Amino acid sequence: MENPQIKYQRQAIKNASPTELISKLYDFAIQACYQEDGERLNRVLETLIQSLNYDYEIAGELYGLYEYCQRLARQKEFDEVRELLEPIREAWEESVVKDKQETVNQGGRGFVV
Repeated sequence: MENPQIKYQRQAIKNASPTELISKLYDFAIQACYQEDGERLNRVLETLIQSLNYDYEIAGELYGLYEYCQRLARQKEFDEVRELLEPIREAWEESVVKDKQETVNQGGRGFVV
């Protein structure tokens, strides 16, 4: 029988919007830092790199940051990676996810990430 927590997490991912998925990726990366799981952290960082939209100038900066975090993870500098990712996750959550939810709640069409 499948673990109920895993089943819940899978369902939450299936129902998440693209912007919410990015938040979840940050959560997974931060969790991997706490668990000192370098392999998982690098997989999540690679997924974040693949999700970048280069139509926006910040994508290049995030690419460099994610690559730097991957190097730190290989050196087992998990605390430093976490300290870099946590503020980005908070900013993403506040500026992108909440703004999208407010737009949808106001009857708008939102935006595509």
